[in-house]
Amino acid sequence: MFYNLIHSLLREAVSLNAYGLFSFFLFFGFFIGVIIWALALKKKDLDKMGALPLDGGEKNSTKKTQSEKL
Repeated sequence: MFYNLIHSLLREAVSLNAYGLFSFFLFFGFFIGVIIWALALKKKDLDKMGALPLDGGEKNSTKKTQSEKL
């Protein structure tokens, strides 16, 4: 029974071969693109982005001004 299930799945998978290859190359291309993008980032920009969560001073304050309270 298990052999018949595997055999039928593999027989049907042959017709999906083009879709499988397309999805594999699409994923692989995206993965390589992200790696190239990450390696191309400058060290200065990475340090700046890495320090953002730890930066104490916020430029956009959530405090309401006197005119907004009225």
